[in-house]
Amino acid sequence: MKKITILLSMLSIVSFGQTNVDFESGSTGASWTWTVDQNSSNPALEIVANPNTSGINTSATVAKFTATGAGEPWALTYTDNMGSFTFSENNSIVKIKIRKDIPTPVGVKFEDTSVPPPYPSRIVEVPNTQVNGDWEELTFNFSIAIGETFNRMVIIPDFYDRSIDTTIHF
Repeated sequence: MKKITILLSMLSIVSFGQTNVDFESGSTGASWTWTVDQNSSNPALEIVANPNTSGINTSATVAKFTATGAGEPWALTYTDNMGSFTFSENNSIVKIKIRKDIPTPVGVKFEDTSVPPPYPSRIVEVPNTQVNGDWEELTFNFSIAIGETFNRMVIIPDFYDRSIDTTIHF
C-alpha cells in the first residue's frame, strides 16, 4: 500500500505514489498558505527550526502550531494548496510526524471545497503516546475514503479541550 505521509516537518500528498512535501526553505510545504481557524485569536502557523533533530525527524525546519487555551478543542490549520486528489487502495495511508507534550488525539481531515458548505469530508483521529519531547510518527488509515476526491487538508494537532496554550510541532 502506498502512503500519504504528513510529517508536520514533512508532508506528503499522493495521487499515484508517495511524494514528500517538507517545510525546508524553498520547498513546497513552506510556500503553501496555511490558515489557522477555531483557535481564539488564530495565531499563525509558524515555520521554525526543528527543536529536536534527533531520532526519527532530523529535518531542519518544521511547522509550529500554538493551540490556545481559549481556542476550540478542534483548533486547526488547513491548506488548499495540495490540489485535487482521489484516495485509492494505493494511497489511503497518511502519516504524520508530530512532537507534543501531552497525549491527545491528532486529527487529519480532508475536505472537498469544490461544492458549497458543508463540505464533504473524512476525518481520522489517532492519539499520540510520546510526551517527552521526542518525535512520533502517527498513521491514519483513510481506506474508508477510497474513491472520494478532496482538495483541502486539515490538521487538528491537539484535539483536546485545553485551558492553557500548548505548542505542537509537526
